[in-house]
Amino acid sequence: MDEDNSKLKTKLISTGNVIETFKERGLDRQNFCVVPFSTVILEPNGSVGMCRLKGTEYSIGNLKNNTFDEIWNGEIAKRWRREFLEGNSKMCRSDIDYNNCNLCAGNNELLEHAELSEVQSSPVLKLTANFNGFCNLECQMCHVWKMPNGFYTEENFWKDARLSMFPNLKEIDMLSGEPFLQNDTYKLIDEVSAVNPKCKWNITTNMHWKLTTKIMSYLDKIEVKSIVASIDSLIPEVYNKIRKLGNLSVVLKNIDAVLDYEKDRIKRGKSSLNINMNFLVQKDNWREVPHVLDFCNNKGILPFISLCYEPIEYSLLELDKNEKVRVLDFLLSMDAVKVSLSMRVIKPLIFSLPSIDRAYYLPIMNKKMNESYKEKLNL
Repeated sequence: MDEDNSKLKTKLISTGNVIETFKERGLDRQNFCVVPFSTVILEPNGSVGMCRLKGTEYSIGNLKNNTFDEIWNGEIAKRWRREFLEGNSKMCRSDIDYNNCNLCAGNNELLEHAELSEVQSSPVLKLTANFNGFCNLECQMCHVWKMPNGFYTEENFWKDARLSMFPNLKEIDMLSGEPFLQNDTYKLIDEVSAVNPKCKWNITTNMHWKLTTKIMSYLDKIEVKSIVASIDSLIPEVYNKIRKLGNLSVVLKNIDAVLDYEKDRIKRGKSSLNINMNFLVQKDNWREVPHVLDFCNNKGILPFISLCYEPIEYSLLELDKNEKVRVLDFLLSMDAVKVSLSMRVIKPLIFSLPSIDRAYYLPIMNKKMNESYKEKLNL
């Protein structure tokens, strides 16, 4: 293990930079988020959203019933923006309090381009393209693989998007089922790269595929901002339980292949892949958190440790008090940097406890956070 946690500390520095930017712009770190001013999410069933952390069920409209323009400036979208402009966040209150998701460095790179008004007249800055539900895995906590395929046609998306959306996008975010196995992914790369080669791409993937010449040739066409590998266990039997139909050895082999491709890519003057690992903490895998953070540090990839909220039967929040205390004691025993990177799990657990238990754990959590801040300054 690399004792200085150098790769992990970069995550803390990025968050700190966002806080400083908010201060400079007079924005409230507890009551502002750029996402509703920048991002649109298209789901496989025609539902339109704005924030991926809110989940597929948090819709602002559906293309089956309204046009994109009607939805983008519809009542739900305007109310969401209005709350942030007025510094009175309600729709995202618990998300911000527990996850600090509004401080995501990647999202806030769009802040300088965003039109901070309730009604948007500027083009969409970021498209999250969940075009199809098709996936080669059937993860226990996911329902996207059950969603439809082929909803987006020339008439309801592609024709208008070529004219008004593709040339103006700053970013594209690919996730939904498994994007590297969907033809629409490659169609989108062809079309956007032809008219907007500077657009940055984020791709969330289960890594359960083989890096082929075709995939490398398409990645060569685009500027990659990040590739997020969703891997919820490094223990084969646990991985098989959570990510049904999967084989961990396939994933680990592909990670190494992608890392090798990244080195070659950089030598050829292309962008880094900025590989992240998404680890969704749930009942089956919470003991793996420190090991996952070590794995990320050793591989030179960034971790994203988050809490599974739904389905509730897999969530730590369903545990009884004694079990939650056992989880917290384990997580808070990690070093300060690892605790800071696990706050999206630790904080909701603490606030789910009775007040007397909260009073015990909050000082421990805050002490660890202060230690991590000092380590960040000494990097």
